[in-house]
Amino acid sequence: MALHDFLERTALFKGVDSEVFEQLATASRTKTYARGSMIWRVGESPEALLLVKSGLVKLTRPAARGRTSLCGLFGTPTILGELVLVKGVPYQNAAVPATANVVLVSIPRELVLSAVHSDPQLALNLFCAFEQKFTALHDKIDVLSAGSVEARLATLLLKLYDQFGDELDDGSLRIGVPLSRQELADMVSTSFETAIRVLARWERERTVATDVDGFTIGDLPRLHGLSGADWSPSPALLEATR
Repeated sequence: MALHDFLERTALFKGVDSEVFEQLATASRTKTYARGSMIWRVGESPEALLLVKSGLVKLTRPAARGRTSLCGLFGTPTILGELVLVKGVPYQNAAVPATANVVLVSIPRELVLSAVHSDPQLALNLFCAFEQKFTALHDKIDVLSAGSVEARLATLLLKLYDQFGDELDDGSLRIGVPLSRQELADMVSTSFETAIRVLARWERERTVATDVDGFTIGDLPRLHGLSGADWSPSPALLEATR
């Protein structure tokens, strides 16, 4: 999809004055990041508003003992770094590609701030983009309050499927999000060893299979049952369960 068309279809520019849109779209650029590279580091200052055009981005924060904590996963057409860009403060987290490649659209910060002052609709749309970050926080709370480690892992995978899942031609349900065992353990607040035991058992039981590129759900109704009552699936996920 052409860059102009992509931007025109995003919620950020819905109802925005055409001249303002054209100015920002003309100044926008795309850049591709490969897995293993850094999109930004903690403490760097935002120079542009970023939108995910393709792929997935992980936001992380430094954690104890030299590890990192996964704060969230975001795909197209998520806006990234909007809060620090508006406030003019350094990034409090780091951003890295979660998929083999990520394509980001960047719009210079100065142009965005100027446009926000001249177009109230753009300002409102940017404010509404904050909601997705709050949703990610609520999802994390849902996962951590689900109960046992097994319930927390099940809730996490169901939420990932809800966001990023796909039904393949053979009927299998795929989550194309590569996460390490350590990242999974950190996301559900358990030890690496416990996460390994649960995932290994699920693999033997053909509930969930894991590989370097993500997960394949073999028994969605069972995974839903394991998640517990504190998690509410979307209508799309309920339909896939039937």
